[in-house]
Amino acid sequence: MNIADSNKDLFEDTRMSFGEHLEDLRKALFKAAIGLAIGCAIGFTFANQVVEWLNRPLVKAIGEYRINRATKKMVERQGYVPAELQPWMKDDGFIPRQVHMDPAQLLTALREVVPGLGSTIKLDPYGFKPGHLPVDAVVPICKSLSTDGATLPRQSALFRLLTADQRQQIKLIGQKQQAGVADQLMLLEIFNSATRLDGLSADVAFADLLSAPAADWTTLFQTPPEKPLARMKQALDAIEVGDGADGADGADMADAGGTDRANLNRRMNRALIVSMFPDQMPDLKMNLVPIEIWEPNTFEPQSLAATDGFFIWLKAGVVTGLCISFPWIFYCIWNFVAAGLYPNEKKYVHYFAPISTILFLAGIAMAYFFVFAPVLSFLFSFNEQLGIAPEMRINDWLSFVLFLPLGFGVAFQLPLVMLFLNRINLFSIDAYLSKWRIAVMCIFVLSMLLTPADPISMLLLAIPLTVLYFLGIVMCRFMPGYNPNPFGDVPVGDG
Repeated sequence: MNIADSNKDLFEDTRMSFGEHLEDLRKALFKAAIGLAIGCAIGFTFANQVVEWLNRPLVKAIGEYRINRATKKMVERQGYVPAELQPWMKDDGFIPRQVHMDPAQLLTALREVVPGLGSTIKLDPYGFKPGHLPVDAVVPICKSLSTDGATLPRQSALFRLLTADQRQQIKLIGQKQQAGVADQLMLLEIFNSATRLDGLSADVAFADLLSAPAADWTTLFQTPPEKPLARMKQALDAIEVGDGADGADGADMADAGGTDRANLNRRMNRALIVSMFPDQMPDLKMNLVPIEIWEPNTFEPQSLAATDGFFIWLKAGVVTGLCISFPWIFYCIWNFVAAGLYPNEKKYVHYFAPISTILFLAGIAMAYFFVFAPVLSFLFSFNEQLGIAPEMRINDWLSFVLFLPLGFGVAFQLPLVMLFLNRINLFSIDAYLSKWRIAVMCIFVLSMLLTPADPISMLLLAIPLTVLYFLGIVMCRFMPGYNPNPFGDVPVGDG
């Protein structure tokens, strides 16, 4: 075709007016809209399955992240992962989680299903342990206990309730220059026996600690720290005396988890003893025991707004409908455009359309099957380093999972773009070959713009695009319409 022919009216061989062409356009768009509506109806029908399918890479990546994190914690805690536990993690998808429990409550719950269990287990969850009493504090505490009651009334009240042998032992320890481990254990034994005393909280020396505060109990941490003892005292007084709390039976039951009154009395007495020596003894803490439980490694994306579920369903249905109806929409628009094309131009479309579709689907497939897993693993590695648990919002994830494949599908059209630019004589094959370094640099910049802000996804797009760049050169050489001398003399008509 020469330049004179290029000025020819494309529609001079038709007998259709401009209005008739608009009417054809309206019909083509109407048919495309009907196809889109049918596609969306199908998409809405299968929207739930589509969302579940799109969530699989995320669920798998977070599951692997949790397994790796749990394995790392077990190695840090005990140096290895036991061989018999590895199948639970690898095959069954269970992960361990460490919790702390009150052993008395655990034993009480077990005693309801295992009769006689409480009488066979010796348990002292409310007693003093060596960690509650530093060795260097033993002598000062013993000296204060044996001091005149007028100076330290609370210590004197405790001292009076002890047995004669216990008082003598305390006096002997108080006379030493430095206490040893044996002295520490002796004082701990005395304190543990004192926690079972019923008369300690009744002494007038503790009246100010055990009086009910004026503040509301709901503002527990806004009141002075000793005021919770008053609430414990009220609860103790509300329990019937004789409910297994007195005598030897009560002591034994308290050791084994015991009655509520026996346990509560021990807890309150232990708190009273600690309150006497704030400078020598650390803050009182419940003797909780660590227990490792195993739970299924399940994850569900979160919805943070009431409308998230509806919009996710709507978005999944529309996107699915577009994918289903795209061939029909393309066919309707093509029928309208084809009326204004020359026969040789129509021939190019027959070549380009299937190749474009294949490349687009190849880009989407690569993003879903080969890109999501390494990208998510890379991104979640920062969560593991920073100690931040990944809790994905479903809206954010769907935006990511739809945007990334779309970017890959569009970017995979690179060979066709190169072929088009070559056929309109804008770039020659020699230019593509001589400027390949610049082209690769542009590909990496394009990959950075079309992918999330991480290097892994950029590389996973840039490397295939580099291969497609050289594939585009091959297509320019062997596809129909190749002109070995694109910048030669162009024949000019007589005008």
